[in-house]
This record gives sequence, C-alpha cells and structure tokens, in this order.
Amino acid sequence: MANIDMTEGGFSVDFSEIADLGPIPGGIYEASIVSAKPGQSQSGYPKIDTAWKVEEGDFEGRQVFDTLAFHPNALPMTKRKLLNLGFPEDFTGEIDPEDLIGVTATLTVTKEQSTQINPETGEPYPVRNRVSRISGGEVDIASLV
Repeated sequence: MANIDMTEGGFSVDFSEIADLGPIPGGIYEASIVSAKPGQSQSGYPKIDTAWKVEEGDFEGRQVFDTLAFHPNALPMTKRKLLNLGFPEDFTGEIDPEDLIGVTATLTVTKEQSTQINPETGEPYPVRNRVSRISGGEVDIASLV
C-alpha cells in the first residue's frame, strides 16, 4: 500500500512499492463503455475515445481503451464497430458520444507493441491493449433518433 502523509497545504506520497498494472492479458471480456469523449485526430478528423470497463472475471474493474475514428480510411472499421454495438446498417445521423455510455458488449482484446517512439526516452512506448473486435452490443436505438 502507498505511504501517504498529509502535510500542511497538501500531502506527500511514496509509490515505490506500487506495481504498474500494465495491460490485461489478451482474451474475450464482457465490458461496458464508461467514458466516450469526442475529439479530433492528429489529421483533423473527428473521433470518439472510449473507455471500456471489464465487468467480470479476474480483471473485473480494469479498463481498456479504444477509438472510433472518422478518418475516411478508418470508416469501414468504425462502421463495423458501430454495427456490433447495435447501430443499424443504414444509420445516418449524429452520433452523440453520451449515447454510447453504458453499452455493454463482448470485446476481443489483444496486446500490441506500439510503433511510436517516446521522444523523451527514444524507446518504443510500452505494450498496450487493443480492442480488436466488438460484438453483442445493444445501443439504445431510440436515443439515436
């Protein structure tokens, strides 16, 4: 457990004995979207960054992250993800990220090595989780209309 001492105007903390959680093992997990934040990709296209919370098993409570990217090259994958979340095949309209919060689905999670280099260390970023497949989601269609 971290050693935390309250001091005047703040506190001090010792994380030296706290383990880094790192990515969860690759596998299939039931998870729910707990955060969906709109943003803009580095290339200027819209995106929605999602945080999924694992709902059961040894890694219950842990989170994995995914992005719904609306770059033209990413649209086929984003469409497949949205279909698997329960969006209709012929969906046309606005997507409110708030409508995604609470959606539960089955995720296939893998681990992957980043291809990007940390500019401070000159080393690749650490291995991270990747959501490679989403299935069985049931977004509230009525909220999309």
